Amino acid sequence: MVDGDGRELDQGRFVVAESEGGTILGCGRLRPYPDFCEVASLAVDPDQRTNGVGRAIITRLLELYSGDVYLICEDHLMDFFGRFGFRPVPVEDMPPGLEPKWRHYESLTGSMNVMLLERAQAA
Repeated sequence: MVDGDGRELDQGRFVVAESEGGTILGCGRLRPYPDFCEVASLAVDPDQRTNGVGRAIITRLLELYSGDVYLICEDHLMDFFGRFGFRPVPVEDMPPGLEPKWRHYESLTGSMNVMLLERAQAA
């Protein structure tokens, strides 16, 4: 696991999943760019993975924005995001705003993917 994106961490952009007792189970956010949003800072407690927490967070985030949504992820997460309709994008086709972040994480892990959920823009 790599370190998270620490930019523009406005708490109003986060979706947080909590247990009934108030324990944080996971979180994620939409990071806005001029023409799209990015799913960023997605984290789920390791003990809660496969329990639907990540699915609930992504579902809620996608309800908050109707335009195109990108994300950068490691290889083992591509199938998970594919279930929501995200598809891999060739690196040369990523928006310029994502490239510095992609390059940073690519240098740390050796392999990062850009994925896109294309959706009609709200009129």
